[in-house]
Amino acid sequence: MIFDKEETRNLLNMLRSADKENATVAFEALKGVDAKKYLGELITLYKFGKHTLQEWKTNCPKPAALIIKTVEPYVNSDEWGALSTGACLSAITANKPSNQSIELFMELFTETMMGFLGQMGYPADKFDIIVKLKENGQSTES
Repeated sequence: MIFDKEETRNLLNMLRSADKENATVAFEALKGVDAKKYLGELITLYKFGKHTLQEWKTNCPKPAALIIKTVEPYVNSDEWGALSTGACLSAITANKPSNQSIELFMELFTETMMGFLGQMGYPADKFDIIVKLKENGQSTES
């Protein structure tokens, strides 16, 4: 399986779905992923996919093991239920990720942050947050 940003979003939607069958299909698809190549995408799916570490270990053991090995240096053992954004982003960037995995992670983080602002009564629709990655001094925009 080859990941792109749209495919990762589709898998994320399946993992977030109330229909448990969607998560089962997503985990089955993830078993065939080149976990080292798409580690950034896997960490993103773990962080935002609303499934526990135990569910990942049970349903997708090889990717789960790599996620644990990669993220573990950045977290305390009691943090696995709610990994911090910083821990995830540190783990992703330390492993030469694709730009699309960083962009998607930051987009999802931004969406989450906008939701929190809305819950606190701030007019989140009045914000425009743009994620930009610099590559070789050149900016890209997401």
